[in-house]
Amino acid sequence: MPAMPMPPPMRPRSARGRGKRIKLLAALIVLGVGVWALVAYAPRIKDRFVARRFRVVDPNLVFASGQINRHLIGSVLSDYKIKCIVSLETLEPDDPDVAAELQAGRDLDIQRFDDPLLGDGTGDIHHYADAIEQIVAAEKLDQPVLIHCSSGTERTNGAVFYYRVLVQKGNPDDAAAEMFRNGHDPKHNPQLIPYLNAHMAELAKLLVQAQIIMTLPDPMPQIHR
Repeated sequence: MPAMPMPPPMRPRSARGRGKRIKLLAALIVLGVGVWALVAYAPRIKDRFVARRFRVVDPNLVFASGQINRHLIGSVLSDYKIKCIVSLETLEPDDPDVAAELQAGRDLDIQRFDDPLLGDGTGDIHHYADAIEQIVAAEKLDQPVLIHCSSGTERTNGAVFYYRVLVQKGNPDDAAAEMFRNGHDPKHNPQLIPYLNAHMAELAKLLVQAQIIMTLPDPMPQIHR
């Protein structure tokens, strides 16, 4: 009678458990990498289809945004009949989105101004003054203007805030609330609001000198929070 084949040796239970733990750990790592990639790249994917923080400041005349994706910039500028771009970023022509904006501006005969500020919305107050002067000049010519920075949350919000309270004579706390709705978070950037308050009088004087506003506001607008 032929000998019965011997069954394969049983792996120790501890080895089987270790194998399951390794597989579970590998699955968790793959899942974690997937979640990280989704969080990291979701905003970029969205930017491909939705203009970054694009919003209306004054109907048909003044618009604000972050840096608009190269696949959208031409259509946005054309659809809203933009005739003037005011950029608050440091010009980086090697960036594909910036390069596309520059080319679209040339193709559409759009006037462009670069008034660079720091990413937290602080910097040379003269650049805020220049930006507001350029916006008002475009408005007087009935030319739609787009003002933007990179994210649209700090520099752009700062410029729109100053425009609201000094040119339009709006309530500063209402203008600050508009900043919050459009992405500014004082917890993430505690520098912007103190800067806006501290430089209000200096900016107002610059705008009077440029005849953008006729008189200094009294009292000087301040954000109360």
